[in-house]
Amino acid sequence: MNAAVSSYAAVLLTLDGVGEAVRSAKAAFDACPALSEALSNPTIPEAQKFSVIERVLPQELWNFFKVVCRNGQIDSISDIMTEYETLLRRQNQCVHAVVEYVTPLTDAQVSAMKNMICAKTGKPEVLLEMKQNPALVGGFVLHIGDETYDRSVRSAVQHMRKSMIRR
Repeated sequence: MNAAVSSYAAVLLTLDGVGEAVRSAKAAFDACPALSEALSNPTIPEAQKFSVIERVLPQELWNFFKVVCRNGQIDSISDIMTEYETLLRRQNQCVHAVVEYVTPLTDAQVSAMKNMICAKTGKPEVLLEMKQNPALVGGFVLHIGDETYDRSVRSAVQHMRKSMIRR
């Protein structure tokens, strides 16, 4: 993570009420990689870039994106918005966790998992990202920061296989 990315993310964090606008802009950049490419293209005049910003991105962030574009950092916009989300979660004492699953979890399972994560981390809030992964065969894998809790069938089979080889 370079200093410019962290600085721009910190600036975004100081702007009031832009959370939804940041998510919307991130979705626009993710959906259309050519947007970032066009805004970082040195052969396209700045006025045209600013016109695109005003047509495509949320109004609350026009000035921010124009400054980032003017300073030649628009190619780092995905990293900037990801760092913003990290800083926002830290500020709100929210932990980010990712659960990989085969079959979708029930509301009760999601709730129990969030409660367990809160208890383990001491954080009052959890942002639980859900990712379907059929390769697990069954069960789930939970990632909380650097910790991984693997309760998948795939992992159980691998452990069985290793223990049988040892014998």
